[in-house]
Amino acid sequence: MTRLGLSVEIHDVSPASEPEVRWMRWRLLRLGVNRPALLVVPCWQDARGRRWDLRSSPWFAEWLRREQEAGAQIVQHGLTHRAPDPPPPGLVNAFYHHAFSRGCAEFAHLNFAQASERLQRGRHILAACGLHAEGFVAPAWLQSPEALAAVWAEGFSFTAFLHKVVWFGARGAESVPSPALTFDAAHPAIDYGKRVVMRAIEERGREATLVRVALHPADLRGARPVEHILTRIRELLRTRVQVTYPDWRETWRRAA
Repeated sequence: MTRLGLSVEIHDVSPASEPEVRWMRWRLLRLGVNRPALLVVPCWQDARGRRWDLRSSPWFAEWLRREQEAGAQIVQHGLTHRAPDPPPPGLVNAFYHHAFSRGCAEFAHLNFAQASERLQRGRHILAACGLHAEGFVAPAWLQSPEALAAVWAEGFSFTAFLHKVVWFGARGAESVPSPALTFDAAHPAIDYGKRVVMRAIEERGREATLVRVALHPADLRGARPVEHILTRIRELLRTRVQVTYPDWRETWRRAA
């Protein structure tokens, strides 16, 4: 019988969010989550253009190395986590840029060369800090088809979207359904509505071989949904086993 997996993920990991990241990691340890996925932004850029290069924070890089050695999975999460340009014309693009991603969909509209360049720069920064990322997840889970091709070409073994995980290998690209629960909300009214939607997604995904729960530093601000997220993680761990992406891949392949 295939064990149902749970990936617990801290997104937007950078020196800019170090206090929030460390606090969330501490709370996850109290829940028994020993091997989370840490989605690291190599050179975080905020809305005003200020940047936090991981190489300039050796103490935080050292903490991440210790986490990696203890079993946490490092995942490359963009380069800056900031869209380099305004979105192309169109209502759908405007909605995703302003309402859904709030300017963070860095890879949503990149061509192959642009995506490759950012992937390489990000990987170089991580390597300089002694970190290795087997997988890549685009900010806001949004990446263009050209960016997806670049992720594959750069040798990453997997990437992920809101509703699926894509593995790259000798058999080509394999897409596996996997819901992601994300609660980041800019306003309390949105927060409570999002909790309802995420609960419905969780219910529909009861038989999914992998459910992913995303925590963000912003979950400690504004409407502060972090306690609700930790409660959902605790409940999900009653019926699921915490796994890393490679753990789950092996289980899924054996069952396929």
